[in-house]
Amino acid sequence: MLLDHIGMIFSSQLTTTVWGSVLYTVFRVLGRLTAPIMCFFLVQGFIYTHSKKQYAIRLAIFALLSQIPYALARKHSLLTPDFNMIFVLLISFAILCIWESRLESVPKIMLLVILTCLSLFCDWGLFAPLMVLFFYVFRADRKNQIMTYCLLAILVNIMSCLILPMNGYPWYQELWQLGLFLFIPLLFIYNGQPGSRAAFHKWFFYIFYPAHLLLLWGLSKAIF
Repeated sequence: MLLDHIGMIFSSQLTTTVWGSVLYTVFRVLGRLTAPIMCFFLVQGFIYTHSKKQYAIRLAIFALLSQIPYALARKHSLLTPDFNMIFVLLISFAILCIWESRLESVPKIMLLVILTCLSLFCDWGLFAPLMVLFFYVFRADRKNQIMTYCLLAILVNIMSCLILPMNGYPWYQELWQLGLFLFIPLLFIYNGQPGSRAAFHKWFFYIFYPAHLLLLWGLSKAIF
């Protein structure tokens, strides 16, 4: 995540030289691991948490705290409908709660569709909720987890190649999205056991996410 955001925030500086462009590409390729890891961890959290209510509240609080650093790093106004990754994780968590609820089929489907549409205003909108849902539904079936994840990774790359020319960029400019496939070996080696419950591991990501965005934005303003 840190490398990916270094590449994103300092892209105009890195891509002025050949070696800088190589470094930028490496950072963005490795950064593709971030979203699937977050989505996979969210599913594990949903499965093993002692309190889904507290989990959701924690996501909501840090989603709000992260929005200003995210908007600054993305060079967006706070009024821009572009919300950070923790917001999409919160939406994905809500989708899992509804999926497991005893609601009737029609209201359940309507709520799932509404939440999925809301995710389109977030980082990794649509794809993060689908990753989370597939990781959860096929939690006992590694083969189908990998197959559905591969389909989503392929779709991300196809959409990038189609959308970029519409915005005046070469179709191949985001081929670093192929780095999504680096996550597949991690799925193979996961042993199915819950991770550490130490406070450090519980809180580190929540604090690191807004802190590193704010720090990188500050560095970009101070240096350039």
